Amino acid sequence: MTPRLPLVLDDRHLPAVELRAAQLDGELGTLGDAFLVTDSPDTAAARASSLARRVPARTILEGRSAAWVWGWTHDCASVRLCVPLTARIGSELRRSLGVREVSIEPDEVHELAGLGITSPERTLVDLARFDERDDLIALLASGIAIGGMTEEVVASALDRRPAAAGRRRARERLRAARELVERDAGAGRGARVGYPLLTR
Repeated sequence: MTPRLPLVLDDRHLPAVELRAAQLDGELGTLGDAFLVTDSPDTAAARASSLARRVPARTILEGRSAAWVWGWTHDCASVRLCVPLTARIGSELRRSLGVREVSIEPDEVHELAGLGITSPERTLVDLARFDERDDLIALLASGIAIGGMTEEVVASALDRRPAAAGRRRARERLRAARELVERDAGAGRGARVGYPLLTR
């Protein structure tokens, strides 16, 4: 019996030429670094699986990479990785992939498709503290809305590390994102700020 192929495919499963041909035939659609069988659900697990080749063992997807996995944005940004301060990872790998060493608790890391990914709450706070792109407030609003994060949940995630750098700026950005969510909800425009649909 021929083994059944997974729903998320890359050149570990089929030659690149066959994958492209299947895409042209409408049997596959692109998803991150891979392809998803047409009409299959575009889930967080599928998105995580599509990035598996670029995520070394013991590293954790963070920032906009995690936001994409959680479905907050259509933009599959370049992979951002971190490791706990206690992790033993080669310095060359850290330098070549730009892996950050961070203080992170086990409950702030979720596993999807065999990959570690910062939790939605941790992802939101990290973006609010460090991200500098112009669309950040809309992205934070998307995370709050799609993740169903209450003001209390967001405040609790931010307050986990009272001495962390960038907390004041993060709080201001998260307040602006919350206001955007509430303004759009009040106007009946929940999708206006760019909240992505969780389908392709």
